[in-house]
Amino acid sequence: MRANKLTVILLAVWLILTGLSGLIGLSFSGLGTIMAVLAVVTGALLLWQGGALASAARWGTVLLAIWLILQGLVDLVNFSFAGLDVVLGALALAAGILIALGK
Repeated sequence: MRANKLTVILLAVWLILTGLSGLIGLSFSGLGTIMAVLAVVTGALLLWQGGALASAARWGTVLLAIWLILQGLVDLVNFSFAGLDVVLGALALAAGILIALGK
């Protein structure tokens, strides 16, 4: 399986679990850890693939990867700093806009 396909599958699983958790209250022992690890691994794979940092056309994906890694670290190791919510919100907003615009 190509790394790109694996990344898309991991992202899809993370999104599905996030949606089910929020919509129907899906919860089981270890779910938080699983989702945090999925976020960090998916973010790392997004950054690693195809020189994402070298291509201006992939800034939305780069910002998504950074958001996933930060969110995973927050959940996995209680990573925190002043203004974290603002940083995560701004990253999510910028990533979403750039991805929607195809950048």
